[in-house]
Amino acid sequence: MAERSGDMAAMIANTKVFDQYKGEDIYEYSLTNKNGVTLSTLSWGANWYELLVPTKAGKKQNLLLNFPHTADYAEKNPYLCMSIGRTAGRIGGASFTINGKTYNVDVNESDYNLHGGFHGFNFYTWNGKIQDNHIIFNKKVTNELDNFPGNMDVTITYTLTDDDEVIIDYAAETDADSLFNPTNHAYWNLNAGDDPVTNHELYIHSSHRAALNSNKIPTGELAPVLNTPYDFSKNAPLGKAIAALQSIPEKGLDDVFIIDDHDPAKPVAELRNPDNGISVTIFSERNAIVSYTANGWDDSQKFIDKTGQPQVAIALESQTAPNAVSDLKFGDISIEPGEIKHYYTKYKFGY
Repeated sequence: MAERSGDMAAMIANTKVFDQYKGEDIYEYSLTNKNGVTLSTLSWGANWYELLVPTKAGKKQNLLLNFPHTADYAEKNPYLCMSIGRTAGRIGGASFTINGKTYNVDVNESDYNLHGGFHGFNFYTWNGKIQDNHIIFNKKVTNELDNFPGNMDVTITYTLTDDDEVIIDYAAETDADSLFNPTNHAYWNLNAGDDPVTNHELYIHSSHRAALNSNKIPTGELAPVLNTPYDFSKNAPLGKAIAALQSIPEKGLDDVFIIDDHDPAKPVAELRNPDNGISVTIFSERNAIVSYTANGWDDSQKFIDKTGQPQVAIALESQTAPNAVSDLKFGDISIEPGEIKHYYTKYKFGY
């Protein structure tokens, strides 16, 4: 579990009603540290709403895509910067076996379960509060609600430090054998204007990506990234990689990068804008980064300060590799009664 202490001397906290969705108040919770970095979240989907950093021009710049209304999140792009669970990614056949018992869950895309199904974490209003430099969300996710086995008590804690770090800690306990593989589906764009992320540089601590079938489910094979457009083992221009991928159906990244063995104190990924020096560096003990460059998006999505277009942003989702429940070499996402399971991801910002 990541440490959640911090100097609160200059931390500013604020809670307000963001808007209403289906007659229910949706709350915005925000923290600002001594350097002027602001973290904002929403109770809908335990959403990461904003990450504001000071600019050299004396203004504030948001590094995340966001919408003006909760209805946009719920109805236009339900995963945008949302907390994802119980399981991030795809479960092939929407079926899995734990201790000899087979469970069937929602088929919400093609013939598989994506991001927890029709009632994943992103479709709930969470109970939230601010405590010191933490924004804490709680939810009891029942079997009747999402069809996964067991009733699960989930706590998602966002922590802002005066070292310009955001730490997301995911904790769960359950009353029956179940699965827990959460992530945050943050979409990053480090440009101040309307440009896509093709001017960014990307590093991922990975020498292999997971081979995927036509439904984007890992086959169990690993594909080396060396001498391919997927090689981000050293800082590489994102635009060059995307240009080299225009002949494939995705026309960009939509891939599972398997993280090489590493010291948890060292980053697993970094996104950098060489034009303005803004960066986000990601630390995690998770074994995969799922990267998606918003391929095929268009201007029907009306973001705040950004126009929907291909490569308008990049998602870098830290998680246990998708479909791990069916291929244990990709990790163990099971959780047992009486166990409290924690995962964390830390994001450090430069500007």
